[in-house]
Amino acid sequence: MVLAVVWGALAFGAVYPWAYTPLAIGGAVIGLAAFTIKLGNAFSLRPLTLGCLAIAAAISLQLMPLSPRVLGAVSPSTDRFLSRYDLSYQMSSRELAGDGVRAAARWPISLTPSATVLGLSLFLALAIFMLGTVRIVSGTGALAAARALVIFGVMLAVFAIGQYVLSGGETYLLKIYGFWQPQYRGSPFGPFVNRNHFAGWMLMVLPLAAAAAYGAAVSERHDGLHQVVSWLSRSPVAARMQLMTLAATVMGLSILLSQSRSGMLALAAEAALLGGFIVRRQASRRGRVIAVTVIAAGVLVVAAWAGLDRLMARAATVAGDLPTGGGRIGAWGDTVHIIRDFPVTGTGLNTFGTAMVLYQTGNRDLHFQEAHNDYLQLAAEGGLLVGIPVAILVWIFVRAVKQRFAEAPAEGSTYWLRIGAVIALLGIAVQAFVEFSLQMPGNAALFAVIAAIALHRSPNLRTHSRSAAPSAAPSSSLTD
Repeated sequence: MVLAVVWGALAFGAVYPWAYTPLAIGGAVIGLAAFTIKLGNAFSLRPLTLGCLAIAAAISLQLMPLSPRVLGAVSPSTDRFLSRYDLSYQMSSRELAGDGVRAAARWPISLTPSATVLGLSLFLALAIFMLGTVRIVSGTGALAAARALVIFGVMLAVFAIGQYVLSGGETYLLKIYGFWQPQYRGSPFGPFVNRNHFAGWMLMVLPLAAAAAYGAAVSERHDGLHQVVSWLSRSPVAARMQLMTLAATVMGLSILLSQSRSGMLALAAEAALLGGFIVRRQASRRGRVIAVTVIAAGVLVVAAWAGLDRLMARAATVAGDLPTGGGRIGAWGDTVHIIRDFPVTGTGLNTFGTAMVLYQTGNRDLHFQEAHNDYLQLAAEGGLLVGIPVAILVWIFVRAVKQRFAEAPAEGSTYWLRIGAVIALLGIAVQAFVEFSLQMPGNAALFAVIAAIALHRSPNLRTHSRSAAPSAAPSSSLTD
């Protein structure tokens, strides 16, 4: 499971066929094999499975061949688009208007069926991978998976930081791994062609380390400075806390050095979420003040290490891009136009770039293959047909995660790793408003694992009978 995530990251985010094909096949095989695991505390994945199948069925409907007459009735905008874009469709329509020789010709809703088939295949593979990973993590515990991800995350961050130092901050001058040059001038960072996608990957692992560090710090009680110093120097739990803190610091530094503005925004959101959660858990005013002070000091130290002058200069570019959003606002306006024309059926999963051939109204020196807003792009490509099942699946997911929190005590490494996973999902959700990191198959594979950590049931969970005496143990206990 972890090796699949490692491959997805090191293979340039798995954006090329030679990278995402084995990732999809391997992920599906791992997911299916995981269902052979026998778990004593297994819980039903049927709602999540049905939700994924509903989305797959909706996408499949976009690929169903329809006669031009039916297509014109179901999605008139598809008919108008293909009449201008697809020469074969134009020829067929003309023949139908004449003697009807091609009356049997059929066309799907998707503007580019091959692209939609690819999108559907990747979705199915990663959905199977996620469902199987829930079982894997439920069998082994979240700590093993989280440690592996954090270790690799630190290695990836160190590699990216080294690349940054060697280039003097101008990473676009370097070839990835010393030999790979992006076709167009990009902004590579680490093994990713785009620094925003690197930041998106880190945003999903960093909260695991940060939450695990805090969980270790509060797992044992200490009275007085002497006991704290003794604990820090002798306790294995303290060693884990220090290592996880260092890991979170290094990964946070790599995000700041990437100078990804969307990454910085999402990182600030994650810090605010985790910081607010920690502060709320403090029983006294003194504890809340200390928590705020420590968190603020940690953020300032990492920012200073990254270079406050560079960060401020990068943040200042937002003001210059504000009228156009770096070209995004124009693309968003065009995307809204697509949504209005394809409100029910959408243009077909993974066809946004095709739609923008005709819908893009801004500067055509660059072609927007993505909307730089995953929510708008999903609405444009999926319409209500795909959007409704997606909304239902999100609701099922949120309900399932709430159930996992409710069935176990609010303590232990499992609890804190689940908190970290939820914050990671919220952080990448923030970045998705202005970027498309999750469209990288390598990032999507990591997303599946993070979602599984949020969803899993700890192997150490023990549920007791409701008929137990009032003096019996609590309804559930968790030690991990």
